[in-house]
Amino acid sequence: MKKALSVMFVFALALSLSSVAFAQAPTSTITPPGFSDTNLGTVGNITSTATLVNTIMGLVGWVAWVVGLLAVLMGLYSGILFITAGGNAETITKARNILLYSIVGIAVAVLAFGLVAVSRSIFGI
Repeated sequence: MKKALSVMFVFALALSLSSVAFAQAPTSTITPPGFSDTNLGTVGNITSTATLVNTIMGLVGWVAWVVGLLAVLMGLYSGILFITAGGNAETITKARNILLYSIVGIAVAVLAFGLVAVSRSIFGI
């Protein structure tokens, strides 16, 4: 008896929720902002110098994030190497080199963010 009641409850719930879904037919198509039915393939193209510079600055920003993230991860790896070196001179040298390169990577990422900020202010984007 319990099983039959639970099955009936599930069917009643499913049918009542479907009535909400089919309550109103859409009156127009849903398109993303900036698009219409006639320009679906043309919006977003690089058409001027400003859009080209903006696209390049966006790519530089993404690359800077990736470089910065990898540099921080390599710094953590260098710290693990320092901790687990156990007095081994070769491992300590390897850890120092990795730490040096990770610091250089962080500096490059910070400079890239600075380059993006300065370029956007110069070009007025």
